[in-house]
Amino acid sequence: MKRRTIFIAALGMTLALAGCTRGGQKQSGGGTVQRDSAARVDPLNQSERMKVRVTTLQGYTQPDSRTEKWIEERYNIDLEVIALPGWSDSPAKISLLMADDAQRPDIIWWWNMETDFAKWKDAGLLVDITDYMNKYTTMRDYFNSQDPKSLFFASSEGGKVFRIPGDVAEPSCETLWIRQDWLDNLGLKVPATLAELEEALYQFTFNDPDGNGKNDTYGLGGDGYDFRSFWPWIQGSGSGRGDYAAFVVNPDGSYAYGPATGDAKIWLGRVAKLYADGVITPNIINDTDRDEEMARGGFGVTYSWIAYNNPSYAPMRSFYASNPTAKWVPIEMVKGDNGKPQDEPATSSSWCYFAITKSCKDPERLFAIWDDLAKPENYITKRFGLEGKEWTKDANGTYTILVPNNGQENQAQNLGINLFQDLFSRKDFCNIENIPSTTALFERAGRMSRDYSAILIEKKDPNAYVVNNDIGSEIGDIREAYFWSVISGNRSINEWDQYVAALKAAGLDRIMSELKTIYDKQRIEQQQYLGQF
Repeated sequence: MKRRTIFIAALGMTLALAGCTRGGQKQSGGGTVQRDSAARVDPLNQSERMKVRVTTLQGYTQPDSRTEKWIEERYNIDLEVIALPGWSDSPAKISLLMADDAQRPDIIWWWNMETDFAKWKDAGLLVDITDYMNKYTTMRDYFNSQDPKSLFFASSEGGKVFRIPGDVAEPSCETLWIRQDWLDNLGLKVPATLAELEEALYQFTFNDPDGNGKNDTYGLGGDGYDFRSFWPWIQGSGSGRGDYAAFVVNPDGSYAYGPATGDAKIWLGRVAKLYADGVITPNIINDTDRDEEMARGGFGVTYSWIAYNNPSYAPMRSFYASNPTAKWVPIEMVKGDNGKPQDEPATSSSWCYFAITKSCKDPERLFAIWDDLAKPENYITKRFGLEGKEWTKDANGTYTILVPNNGQENQAQNLGINLFQDLFSRKDFCNIENIPSTTALFERAGRMSRDYSAILIEKKDPNAYVVNNDIGSEIGDIREAYFWSVISGNRSINEWDQYVAALKAAGLDRIMSELKTIYDKQRIEQQQYLGQF
C-alpha cells in the first residue's frame, strides 16, 4: 500500500495536565523534565538513568529477561514490567493502578474501558502526546500506511491524542481459498465470478473431486455460526451493502442497517439455496471450528485466514499430514452483481490501547523510546529475537523462526521474545512469521477491501449510542435467529417483510435516528481528518 503521512490537527493547542510535560514545559505540582519544545530527544544518548514502569497482559512477562536488559541498556532506563493478573481480573487492577498516585505506572495498557479512558483523560491522568507524534513519527507513519482511520479513532476532541493503538488488525485478514487439486481433477478453471464459484461448489459436491468413489465431499465449508463464511455472496449480491451485522452508508449519503437491506435478502436467499442443495457442509449452522473441519479435507472452498498461506500454520500442517497430494490455493475475490469484488475489511480501531500517564517524569523521552522501539529493526528484535539465534533469513527474503515466542526455550532461557506484545504491534513486513507471499496476500486483501471499508459505519465512541446499547442486542438476536433459520431451511426468505417488521418493532428506527444524530458529526470530523493528506 502507498505510504502516506498525516499531520495531526490542533498542534498549537495546549492542555493543562497536572504533573506532566506538555510542549516540553514543566507543569505546576510535578517533577517533570523541562525542555525546549522545539528540541528533539535522542533516546539513545541520555546520561540520566530513568525508571520506567509498564503494564502488560499478553506477551512475555518474566522479569530480567534478555530483551528487557537490551531495552534498558539501549535507552539507559530501569524497566519494571507490571504483569496484569488475567483477562477477568485485569480491569479492576488497571483501575486501582490509575487511582493510586504512588502505584500508577508510567505506561498504562487497557482494553474495553472507554468510560474509564474518558475519566482518566478528563482528570488529567494521561499525557497529551499530539506534539510528540509529529516529532517522533515511526508509529504514526506505520498506522497511516496501514489505515489512517486507526489514529482518527484513537484521537480525542480537536485532534488531540492521549492514547496509542496497541494492536490493530491488518486492513483485511482473510481471502478466498480453493482446492486447486480438485479443480485440476475436474478440469475446472479458477472461478472469477460468483456464478463460476457456485458451479465449482456443485462440481466439488457431486462429481467426486478427490476420486475416492465416495459421496463424501462438499463445496463450501467455514466456521460454524459465522456469517463471514458466506462473504463472497455478501460482497457480491446487489450493490454489496447487505452487510451481515454493520450499518452502512448508502450512495445518497443516508444510512442503512446492512442486514435489513435488499442486498442482504439477495445473498441470504442464495446461500439458503446452496445449503438446501447440499453443497455447504451441514454443520456450518452449528458452532463448529473451521480449522478442525479444514484439516479433515472434506470441502473445497472457504473464505478464511490469509495466515493459512504460511507453511508453519498449524491447521494447514494438519491438513497436509492427512492429504499430502492436495493443494489449497488463495485466489482473488470473485466478481458479483456490481462487478467490484471486495475482501472483508477489518475494523480500523484498535481493540486495546496504551498511554503515558502523568506519573512519568519525562514523557517526551519515554515516547521517543517507544517510537524508536517501533522501528523495523528494533521491532523485529523485540518481537522475534536475534538474527542467527532465534530466526534466520535466506537469500529469497524468507524468514525461518527458530525459537517461537511461546516456546519452552524462550521461557527456559528467559529470552523475553515478544515482550510488550500489545503495546504497539506491527502487521506489515515486520511480522516475519509471514513468508513473502503471505505478506503480499495481506497487501492485496488490504487494497481489495477499501471500497467496502468506506461504506461501513464504525463508531468512534460506542458509549455515546445509548439507544443502540439499550436495545441493540435484541435487534441482533432477531437477525441471527432469522438468518440462520432461513439458511437451515426452517424459515423462508419469503418471510423477509415480517423479519424487517420485527426489527422495527424492536426499535430499529430509533437506533437509526440516534445513529444519524451522532454519526453525522463523526463523519464530518473523519472526512476533515482524512482530508489532510
